[in-house]
Amino acid sequence: MVRRMRGSPVTVVVSDRRGRARKLLWPVAVATLVFTVSYPANDYLTASKPSDIGLGMFSVYAGIAIVTTGIIFGLVLPWAMRRENSGGIALGLSIIGTLMAPGFFTGWPPAFAAGGALLGWAGTDVAKGRRLSKAAFVVGVLGVIFNVTSYVVVFV
Repeated sequence: MVRRMRGSPVTVVVSDRRGRARKLLWPVAVATLVFTVSYPANDYLTASKPSDIGLGMFSVYAGIAIVTTGIIFGLVLPWAMRRENSGGIALGLSIIGTLMAPGFFTGWPPAFAAGGALLGWAGTDVAKGRRLSKAAFVVGVLGVIFNVTSYVVVFV
């Protein structure tokens, strides 16, 4: 967004990255949920014997993924995006999602990593907490990559 101040020859460029991040909130949440639920769905649909994973365990994993994604993207991120400084929250989410990436099958690390990356990206142009937000974005993207890599290692 470009704003021109009255009587001033100077043009001020204002980035509305938080607004764009709010628009990306639900698409990223849905992509994260589909990715997270695809692991137990793959296990359930390709089980060679009934003891591998049944409908009950699939439901548990899917439930954990739905609740985690709902809390992160439905409560935590909208609340944090209204704050002036959310870099610390973003970094915390990103670190948890990245460190726990090998346990992606539990249903919650992908939501933490993706949520931290999105919240970090939203805060990279604010005056306060910019460095934390940039770090959160980088760590969160690495966390998403680690989650995807863990998934590929299991199924390839």
